[in-house]
Amino acid sequence: MNSLHAALQRVLRSEPKALSDLDSWWQRERELRTELQHPGARAIVLGAESARLGLAFAGGFRAALVRLTGSFDPRGERRLAFCATESGGPHPRAIATTLESDGAGFRVRGEKTWATLGESADHLLVVCRRGTQPDGRPDLALVHLEASQPGVERSAARPTPFCPEITHCGFRFDVKVRSDQVLRGDGYADYLKPFRTVEDACVQLAASAYLLGVTRRLGLGPAWQETWSAMLIGAATVAEFDPRSSVTHTALAGLEGQIAGQRDAFEEQWRERGGDEWALWERDRGLLRVASQAREARREAARRQLATHVADPHP
Repeated sequence: MNSLHAALQRVLRSEPKALSDLDSWWQRERELRTELQHPGARAIVLGAESARLGLAFAGGFRAALVRLTGSFDPRGERRLAFCATESGGPHPRAIATTLESDGAGFRVRGEKTWATLGESADHLLVVCRRGTQPDGRPDLALVHLEASQPGVERSAARPTPFCPEITHCGFRFDVKVRSDQVLRGDGYADYLKPFRTVEDACVQLAASAYLLGVTRRLGLGPAWQETWSAMLIGAATVAEFDPRSSVTHTALAGLEGQIAGQRDAFEEQWRERGGDEWALWERDRGLLRVASQAREARREAARRQLATHVADPHP
């Protein structure tokens, strides 16, 4: 938490910056690794220093990957892409990329259609189907591949109507892997399912940091500085909770509602100022509505569990 305090102090006491392209963002991210070891702390500074919502999102997304994978990349030094989405979406039953035995190791075959920051990635975390469980559900694994491995090929991804600064791509795989490239745990329960919760919390952190940066760049007053400081620290706290717990889902739902309400009021004041960054915000804010149905379903599931006093398997 001291690292988060240091990051917030840096934002509030430094001259506001305005990163506007991905190359300069990566350079700044690399500089901050030596100064702030906590990825959430880096996401705060990067979010506040970004003049584009998409660049702020990148910091939150990377913090989420570090939180999800734990000891795999504890300081967030690798350029990672999380490869889950296929032509049928990211649902477990839509995962057709396979992990099969191949001699002394395994082979990954299949195609992913969408990987955030995939064009910049040196390392890939690929959700694969390795069989079927007794109840008929897919048995999934998470596999680490290097993007430069023979048999890994990047492919184009569909463009988005917002945040063009953030690159996406697809991948095709026909690649042999060692057993130590298969991460421990269940690909669904330990990685794919909790990632949405971790990502949502980290994106709320990053978006709040971005709006704190807007506040400072435009001189919108101390009250908004206080608001966005509180919101981003709340999001950073929730991001450290167990992402499988209904208690976490409840806290995150409440936080998302609070941030959305504050954002609506903030937009009214920002709209009056106008300017180039406001126009970009109008273009990009649709990013924050992506997967809104999944968030609503998660909130309703948490409400049902807490209302019926069902024991939480992840207290």
